[in-house]
Amino acid sequence: MDEQIKRIKDKLNQLKQLDSELEQFGAERHEYILNPPLNFDEIKQFETAYQVSLPEEYIAFLTTIGNGGAGPFYGVNTLADSRIMYFDNSDKAQHSYFELSKPFPYTESWNVEEALAAIVEKIDQAYENGNEELEEQLLAEKSALIDLPQNDYGRLNISDYGCGITISLVINGEEKGKMWTDDRVNDGGIYPSVELENPEKISFLDWYELWLDNTIKESTI
Repeated sequence: MDEQIKRIKDKLNQLKQLDSELEQFGAERHEYILNPPLNFDEIKQFETAYQVSLPEEYIAFLTTIGNGGAGPFYGVNTLADSRIMYFDNSDKAQHSYFELSKPFPYTESWNVEEALAAIVEKIDQAYENGNEELEEQLLAEKSALIDLPQNDYGRLNISDYGCGITISLVINGEEKGKMWTDDRVNDGGIYPSVELENPEKISFLDWYELWLDNTIKESTI
């Protein structure tokens, strides 16, 4: 793992020089800047507070590279912010949080495709018929269908992909250490992350390094 950490640091410095104009996707947001690393006491406090054990690769990143900042898509969230499921931008800032102490329930892609397709068709019909009351009722049923409580167990919100899609790191359950995508907002379900064109499930450091490799390649074309 030490060698991979060193490669990541070197590649990030290389990419920062190659993309000095911040032309790559998301670069204007994070500007290739990392937040200061956490110490092990801060990691332990988080684990104790939320009754979890973070993946070793993620701990290595947080303590030797940075507590979020530069990273895939719109960057990597801080450890504290990664616990937030939905951000509330109002003055009250009443965020919704993941339930970290319970195991992430999936090992394969999940989506309630048939039921979801049927209800979406009904929503479209209600809209076309101008039946706002029925449309609102059906939208509520759709939300209940995709917002099962267990969908938000045992994972951290690591990165914002855009269009409401988020990239998660599973920290509890059989898939611990793997990156998963939450595309429920677009009726895409929850599935192993493939946005970087990785053919198989991918761990946190491999995911981060693959982003570096892909973006360095794009920056030298």
